[in-house]
Amino acid sequence: METKPKVTIDDVAKSAGVSKSTVSRIINNVPGVKPVTRFKVNRAIEELGFTPNIMARSLKTKLRRQIALAIDDIRNPYYPELAWAAEQVAKQNNFRLVLINHYGNPSEELAVLKEANDMHVDGIVLLSTSHPKTLTKVIKKAAVPVALIGNYEEDMPADWVGLRENEGYVAMDHLIRIGRRRIAYAGNTTLHRGARYTAYVQSLASHFMEFNRSLVYTGERLAIDTGLEAARYFYHLNEIPDAVFAANDLVAIGVTQGLISLGLRVPEDVAVVGIDNIPWCTLTTPKVSSVSNLVGEMGRIAVERLILRIGDESKAFERITLEPRLIVRESTVKQI
Repeated sequence: METKPKVTIDDVAKSAGVSKSTVSRIINNVPGVKPVTRFKVNRAIEELGFTPNIMARSLKTKLRRQIALAIDDIRNPYYPELAWAAEQVAKQNNFRLVLINHYGNPSEELAVLKEANDMHVDGIVLLSTSHPKTLTKVIKKAAVPVALIGNYEEDMPADWVGLRENEGYVAMDHLIRIGRRRIAYAGNTTLHRGARYTAYVQSLASHFMEFNRSLVYTGERLAIDTGLEAARYFYHLNEIPDAVFAANDLVAIGVTQGLISLGLRVPEDVAVVGIDNIPWCTLTTPKVSSVSNLVGEMGRIAVERLILRIGDESKAFERITLEPRLIVRESTVKQI
């Protein structure tokens, strides 16, 4: 049986009518190639069945063609959408995505940046919980480019994608607009998610509403169990709240189910809103209102920026902001 000759980069260049170096630039996703040229070369690659030798290419370009995505905890249903979107962009650009959980532990998170070279990655997308000033110092010493999601400080030497407005303000504004005045908070009060607690406190102040420390329930984990515990705590207050702002959707789901199990009606007695807009919000009864922070879009943009940075580290750092979006469901507005 006759074996077909292996398709080479020269064959692709000849078929597309471009130079071999142009084909190489496109294969390696080097910026600056005209879209029409990129299309012609990719079509030739597909028609000829050309398969680039990733390992050989990596050796020549000194790239490992691997990107690390460092997140809090993949068990949270918020993160799979982020990871999926990030991986799609990585694959389209011939990079592999390596997933790392730092579990919201600042020391583990900073270790990811410090040990980047040992992990054999070309760059890191980091969803950070560390204090911005500490993070900035470590990023400046990182061996590879970094793209950040969320936590941010002006002089951070990294591309950044995040929200124009803290989701907490959107959630609180919604509760106040529907007439709730005794609003409780369930979550934590520390960094990263602590920004949502800050939004809670500041929203009360800006609407001339009294801050009552007894309406704050702090849990160690942002999980359904924490929401259930918060519901029991609020239920046994002398005067129960008429609304609960939860630091994330898992807590919001726990609060909602906990209140219902105690005989309260949601939203008639207590309205509940969360943050992240995870798929589980639509699977509960009642469905849970939430603020979407466009996590998939943030993951996609962060990887795109990182790959461009890997190709040209001299580029100016970019700050990209998205608008959070309120999704109103049955836990805050009774559906007719």
